[in-house]
Amino acid sequence: MALKLDSFAQSIEADSGDSVLLSDETADSFKLGNKTPSVVASPADHEALCRVLSRANEAGLAVFPWGGGTGRGTGYAPDRYDVALSLERMSKGVEFLKDDLTAVVEAGMSVEDLNRLTGAEGQTAGLDPPHPGTSTVGGAIIADRSGPMRVRWGKARDRVMRMKVALADGATHTYGALVVKNVTGYDMNRLLSGSWGTLAVVTELAIRLYKAPERVGAIAACFPSMDAALKAARALMASPLMPVWVEVLDDARIASLASDDGIGLPGPVNLVASFGDFEEGLHDQLARFEEILAKEGGDDILRLDDEQTARQGRALTDPPGGEYSDSEALALRVSGRLDQLPRFAEAARRAAETGKYRCAVAAHAGSGVLRCWLAPEDEHSSAQEAWRVFSSLCREGRDETQARSVHLRLDSGPDSLKEQISVWGEDALEPAALQVMCNIKKTYDPKGTLSPGRFVGRM
Repeated sequence: MALKLDSFAQSIEADSGDSVLLSDETADSFKLGNKTPSVVASPADHEALCRVLSRANEAGLAVFPWGGGTGRGTGYAPDRYDVALSLERMSKGVEFLKDDLTAVVEAGMSVEDLNRLTGAEGQTAGLDPPHPGTSTVGGAIIADRSGPMRVRWGKARDRVMRMKVALADGATHTYGALVVKNVTGYDMNRLLSGSWGTLAVVTELAIRLYKAPERVGAIAACFPSMDAALKAARALMASPLMPVWVEVLDDARIASLASDDGIGLPGPVNLVASFGDFEEGLHDQLARFEEILAKEGGDDILRLDDEQTARQGRALTDPPGGEYSDSEALALRVSGRLDQLPRFAEAARRAAETGKYRCAVAAHAGSGVLRCWLAPEDEHSSAQEAWRVFSSLCREGRDETQARSVHLRLDSGPDSLKEQISVWGEDALEPAALQVMCNIKKTYDPKGTLSPGRFVGRM
């Protein structure tokens, strides 16, 4: 292997003459699970990246694309890990077509920088992955990481109009077009979005933009239980109102947010929803939401102004810190229909109780997504038992004819747990569906060059 790596490094240096393309000094910061890459490649453009992939593929090396590293805790530990392919140097804006509501950017641009670029013209991409200052646009799309604003703007994958990628062997493809109505054939952008770097490396994206609301505001109200708050959220989603985000939070999550953004939301359980519109439209939406809250038994109502709403929205995207970010802590995610959220919340509570964990819960209550974070109480906490209870209770009562009507995922946790469970919830997949995924992987990456062992079924 050392000879292969030496030959790879020599070939890359001969190809590019780029003195900062390869490094082994920063390899520790690209660690995944218990594996560290032998070398870090940081190409400056698409062509250089293709050469890196081509050489690695020829040498039989394992390459992991790397954006901001915010998703490093998700997925299985790598089978092999030779090269970290950093897109840090590919972070420029290529073209901003403000009249066409389109931004063309390199994949390594941070979401925060994209928001800064588009916000100056009153436009937004609606992307809200965790840690937007570090998360890259390419990473958010390839992992399909959607946050609270999914209820207004849709999934991250829905933003992509065109995607330029490099395949495992260094071949170049461009999928999609800047004019949606002219696109025909298979939707390859949707296939790649959510593939977590196992099929191709995205280098450039054309992102669909939206006109940002002139004004934003939010209202928070307390409820005595998760069930009551989630019922009120369903009433909101059944109304004609168009929220930007809708969150239901338990007391632990409320406390963590208060320490992050300084806004003390009413508890013990809180429903908070944001709206965006012009001045009169925003006032009308907030007033009608207050009527829904009053009808559903909401109490201790708190109105947030523009600045508070923006601050609260940013805080909601990030996971809680402190004990919930410990190496032995768990981050769990489940999605389904809105009426399944109460069961998911109860599953989180029971999992924490059985496994001996402290728990914080937040639901994207307009999108059917629930996230929970478990911090171990002591050395007797059992991650495997917590996962067993959470997964089994979340799947109770599901429609057996639709095996994936409930989607489970371990977003982060100790490697010892990942070796014992289905991290992506793929144990609920039909064998035929898993086989299709394996066949796609073999077609795009026959040598297993890209992110081997990390994704569904350890492919």
